[in-house]
Amino acid sequence: MLWRAAMLGAALLCGVSAASGASPENASKQAARLAADVCSACHRPANKVSEPLVPILAGQQEAYLVWQMRAYHLAFRDDPQAHDKMWMPASGLEDAVVNALAAYYAAQPPRPGIPGDAALIARGRSLYENGLPSSHVADCSACHGARAEGDGIFPRLAGQRADYLAREISLIQLHLRNVGIMHSTVEGLSDDAIRALAAYLQSL
Repeated sequence: MLWRAAMLGAALLCGVSAASGASPENASKQAARLAADVCSACHRPANKVSEPLVPILAGQQEAYLVWQMRAYHLAFRDDPQAHDKMWMPASGLEDAVVNALAAYYAAQPPRPGIPGDAALIARGRSLYENGLPSSHVADCSACHGARAEGDGIFPRLAGQRADYLAREISLIQLHLRNVGIMHSTVEGLSDDAIRALAAYLQSL
């Protein structure tokens, strides 16, 4: 299924690339088609079970989505999953379609949170709201919002799958994903703290 989606994506992206200077209306139509025919193979709607370790895009911050797609386009985001899955699909997108695709996903309703272990979630909430001063870990809410809704280039974390969040934090710790300020923010988190934080964010 995924290889067929990749082949279809390549064909669609060729058409998108050829349509230089697309009007906003045409760019919106192309973005909706890409989301339905290509992106949905991995980035499923909020009411569907998503692929493992794949982020939920519905309700994500528009500016963040634009930033990430351009990072893929420029091969700047080079963590392993990005390199293997996203460099090719993003390489042919012109700016108008990137903007329209980001707007499309930002307008979708976010996925509701998934409840879990109450004690783990409570610990994660404390980490999110207060940080971990003893390990020089700052709170997350200052950038990502009181309810992890995100703000501009700071992504929405609420409702993301815990396994995806834990993996991304680990990649940042290992400097396999370049996110600037986040390296110093998460470097003091233990594996247990990461699991707690991810469980809390998934529950929102």
